[in-house]
Amino acid sequence: MKKIIYATDFSSNSVAALKYAAELARIMGDDLIALHVYPSYEVDRPKGDFLKDHQKELQEFCKLHLKENYQPQAISPAVVSGSSIAEEILKFTKDLQVRMIVMGACGASKLKDKLVGTTTSEMIGKSSLPVLAVPPQYRFKQPQKILFASTLDDQELIYLKELIPMAQSLEANIEVVHITHRKEDEALQKLQDFQEKVEQEIPYPKISYRTLYSSEVFDTLRKAIEKEEPDIVLMPEKRNMNLFKRGIVRDRIKRMQSCSPSPLLTFPATV
Repeated sequence: MKKIIYATDFSSNSVAALKYAAELARIMGDDLIALHVYPSYEVDRPKGDFLKDHQKELQEFCKLHLKENYQPQAISPAVVSGSSIAEEILKFTKDLQVRMIVMGACGASKLKDKLVGTTTSEMIGKSSLPVLAVPPQYRFKQPQKILFASTLDDQELIYLKELIPMAQSLEANIEVVHITHRKEDEALQKLQDFQEKVEQEIPYPKISYRTLYSSEVFDTLRKAIEKEEPDIVLMPEKRNMNLFKRGIVRDRIKRMQSCSPSPLLTFPATV
């Protein structure tokens, strides 16, 4: 059975992500693991069972914020220690059948609440698993529309294939949105070619395609998200890129993580 990992630092920024992870796991039929990484220096303190203390704190956090939806048998609490939160999350998920890691996105003004967003940005750069960043004010609703921000590269067929099982379980529509500054006839031909390849390899009827014309990719995408309010935005990283171009793409994803009003899903370049 697939697992959804919800990673939290107990900040208010991670509450919406908890609610999202719990509902998504219920709908998808996945196991949900709530994970907290506490500082490694606590292990060396002379008094107290810090593992049990943090497990209890984690359970109380979930119970407090899920309220009547809290089901202890549906959430497995896990705590680990380490100096790097992102590294410890990755170690924990190794060899597990993980569908995605759900974390809070940056967006709050308090310094403590921004830390979880910072860790999420770090995870986007390091994770070999999909990461879903949930905005702090987001209220869960079953995803019906997934916006796929696409460059129409052939390798993106891989990401669509990875996305299809979740879209099928949710009965969600996928809208492939391509932002380009090409001439209209060239852009439409490229979109048509990509659509034909998708239809040949991916038998999923709920995929639509659209082109937006602009040289400002980031701002155009951000405005489209704010206007259309998709339930999930997918921004994949890319394989076969040099380090400079990959850095640009990764920076764009991290920036969107901090300002998108919709949950942002990233697939790593290693998928």
